[in-house]
Amino acid sequence: MFRFRNPLSAVRLPRDPLFRLLVINGLAGTAVAVLVLAGIFITNIGRLRDLVLTAQDPVLPVLMLGFSLVITLASVVMGSAIMLLREPQSGGGTFRQVGRQGRQAMALQPVRVTASTSRRDHRL
Repeated sequence: MFRFRNPLSAVRLPRDPLFRLLVINGLAGTAVAVLVLAGIFITNIGRLRDLVLTAQDPVLPVLMLGFSLVITLASVVMGSAIMLLREPQSGGGTFRQVGRQGRQAMALQPVRVTASTSRRDHRL
């Protein structure tokens, strides 16, 4: 009997949850970068596909564009995953989760500031 083997089962993810989060989101960002690169060449944005195909060595521009997209988009996805983390022990939360008294304490209060200026009339 044929048994289907998951190709991702051979991939060993780190045990640390933070590194696992970074690896998974880095791979997701890399996949997004590959899709963006394919979309750029399929739609021929700014005649980039024509420019690359007429180059002497078309591999170099594709690698440079792909590498820069992977760095940019993978770091964006990883950074957004880090920023969406919450500490389970902290009492913080969104503004909606704070009660009425908490909202009043968080409200902006005007502060009176006095400024002393020395106004001089400069004539040419």
